[in-house]
Amino acid sequence: MSGCSSQSLTRCLAVALLGVLVACSGGSGGNQRGGSPKTSSAPTTAPPSTIDLSKPIPGGSLHGTPRPPLENTGTDYVAITRSLIANLRWISENPDPSLISDVFVPGTPGHDERAAAYRYLVDNGYRWADEGYRLLSVDVVDARPDVVSVSVTQELAFERVVDAEGNQVGQIRSHSGPQTLNYVLAFGDGGWRIAGGNAANDPVVQL
Repeated sequence: MSGCSSQSLTRCLAVALLGVLVACSGGSGGNQRGGSPKTSSAPTTAPPSTIDLSKPIPGGSLHGTPRPPLENTGTDYVAITRSLIANLRWISENPDPSLISDVFVPGTPGHDERAAAYRYLVDNGYRWADEGYRLLSVDVVDARPDVVSVSVTQELAFERVVDAEGNQVGQIRSHSGPQTLNYVLAFGDGGWRIAGGNAANDPVVQL
């Protein structure tokens, strides 16, 4: 997992995961005219959760929480990228291989490697519980009708895998300082998804 976090596009999931593991509001009341107060006990639906990517996220805090809304249409590419990353962070702590295609284009390495790794997590009752992830900036580099390039700067204290009880599995991988990544978003099937990417010091991804 050199040079990448669990949320970066270049996380080498299957191999890296093995390396990590082996290395070690209710009802409302109202008055009816001429009658007595009536209380409704009908359940209410909780509002969709949001993930504040501007603040360091405590490891494991997204586990068991509602999935954030996926906003992947329109032309606000900064907001779209932030939504894709927020969903990726949530899926990592609530692994479900079937959800990877909501974030990554099927058939790309980012999709297929994660699908295999997330299946491994599910089969073993594991999940990621990274510590201190924060999204520092998202900048649009180039935008075309069906493909967009963005630059993402993020930071992460350390990444880890835990079991169903929250116990760490294997060793912690520490990170130091911010990391900048280049992402390519592609439009298809009604929404934007991540199609490719690389670390900023790698060759630039061509549109």
